[in-house]
Formats: sequence, C-alpha cells, structure tokens
Amino acid sequence: SFICRKEIPNIRTLHKIKKTTNLIGILYGTMTLELGGTVSITCEKTGYSAVLEFKLKPFLGNNENVNQIMGKIKLGKEVLATLEGHWDSEVIIRDKKTDASETFWNPTPEIRQRRLRRYTVKFEEQDDFESEKLWQHVTRAINNKDQTEATQEKYILEEAQRKAAKERKALDEVWVCRLFEPDPLTGEWNYRYADTRPWDPLNDMIQFEKDGIIQTKVRHRTPMVTVAKIKRSAKSKKEECGFSSPEPDNPDSSGSEAQLKHNTRIRKKTVDLAELQSAIESIKLTQEDIRRDITALRTRMTSSLPPPDNNFFQFKHYVFILLMVLLQLIINYLFK
Repeated sequence: SFICRKEIPNIRTLHKIKKTTNLIGILYGTMTLELGGTVSITCEKTGYSAVLEFKLKPFLGNNENVNQIMGKIKLGKEVLATLEGHWDSEVIIRDKKTDASETFWNPTPEIRQRRLRRYTVKFEEQDDFESEKLWQHVTRAINNKDQTEATQEKYILEEAQRKAAKERKALDEVWVCRLFEPDPLTGEWNYRYADTRPWDPLNDMIQFEKDGIIQTKVRHRTPMVTVAKIKRSAKSKKEECGFSSPEPDNPDSSGSEAQLKHNTRIRKKTVDLAELQSAIESIKLTQEDIRRDITALRTRMTSSLPPPDNNFFQFKHYVFILLMVLLQLIINYLFK
C-alpha cells in the first residue's frame, strides 16, 4: 500500500489516505479483477477517520459476494457509523447511536452520467520528465506487445538517469525537486506550494493549478507576514497580485541563475530551522516560568497547613492536665 496526502478544496483540511494496491484476478469462467484490501482516510486536523475494507469473493460465494465493502467512520477511537454494501452499487450507512440506516452511495445511471470530465495535459504541453512523455516509447512497445523493445526502451531511460546521477555527483551538484521538498525533522516529502489556510468565502474565488503549482485566485491580496519574509524583504520586493500562493519565476537557462535559486532555497531552510530553534527556546523558557510558579504555589500551600498532629495532641494533653488540677483543687476546697 502507499500513503498520500490530499487537500480538500474549500475546506483545506489535509487528509492522509492509505490506499490498497491489491488487484487479484480470479477465474470465474471469464477473467475478472477484484479490488481487495483496506483503505484508510485520516484527517489529522479534526481527528476523524474512515476505514474501508474491500472484501474478496469467497471460494464458494455467489455474485452477491462480489465487490463487497465494509467500513467504519470514527472520531478518535469512537465508532460513529458503519458502512456496508457494494462499491459498484448501493452502500448503506448506519448510525451507531440511533441505529438509523440510509443510503450513503448508489451510483444510478443518472449519477454515472454526471461524472466529472477528466482533464489531462496535452502531450505537446507536457514537460520532458512527465510520465506520459518520458515513458512514451515503453508504452508504445507494450501496446504493440513487443516485450523486447519495451525492455530495451526501459533500459535506455534507466541508463540515462544513472549517467545524470553520476555527472551530478562528479560536479558536486545536488538534485533539487521543483514541486516537493523534504521536511527537515521527519524527512517526509511535502508539496512545496501547499496552502493550508482556512478557505475564506468572502475573499477566495477559485483554486486552480498552473505548471504544477496550486494557487488561489482572490478578490484582494491579504498580506501574510512571517519572520522569514521579513528577513527576505530587503532582498526581494517582488509581489504577485491577485493570487494567494506564490508563483515561481520563469526558469533561466544560465548556471548562475540555477545556483542562485539553489542558494536561496538553502538560506530559506536555514532561516526556517532558526525559527524552529527560537520557538523551542521560547517553549523552554515558558516551562521554566511554570515550574517556578508551581514551586512558589507549593511553598505557600505548605506554609498555610495546620501544625503537625504531634504538637496538636501535646497541647491538648497539657490543657487536660490543667483542667484536672483545677478540678482537684475545687473538690478539696468544697470538702475541706
């Protein structure tokens, strides 16, 4: 299985989706494919999650057991609802509290006709390293059922990649990904131009993609000031108006421009690490202040406690003895 992160438009909550990759072929007289395994969808911001299990047809099952799914919708560890049905027909959702059931998914012919149109980038507009263009010769050979040519074309691509890697290593160059960057703490690759701010219906108009960069068209520019931007403001005054996400400059073919961009990225990461260290130091100082406050509060509470039980009982004994002596004196005086 593999994990991807998806941002839901107009909501901007990041969902981590773990997809199944099990496609199992079973012979029923005619060869068919089954989708089997588990898919989990988790919203790290809200804590909601869903787990869907795609069931395989049992050996002695009938057509009713094909394409079955079962699932749960949870908040933390609490199960809010269950799902059951067939992913290619009707799916029923049942509320755990009220036990009420209703149709959650039913792709009727009318719904199938309203499917979203699939948009793809035209072949001539694709970059050289996009999959469709990069693997075009391998794809053509596979479609022609020519295994030898497909293997040879694949070998040519892999050799070119190995040669480029050796050349970069010899020149001490670092490969810089254009759209993704690694997290310095977790090591995970994150989308470089991710915009996770809440969707503003009064200002945000539409979200679109251009050259692999997801941007938001807004009615008016909202300044977003950060420490890193303040430090870089003296060096760069350029601002893109009408979009909430930055759009990179057009790439220059000169090596100096590429080196400048590389140095800029390194400085940005250095500034981000400095900000993180500053935040950690601030948290440490806050924890130290809290510790001192707790110590002072504990001291005041200790001083306000009553004296130990031993002193209390000793004083009580003294009072009792004094009363007994006074009583004895009174008795002696009365019966004298």
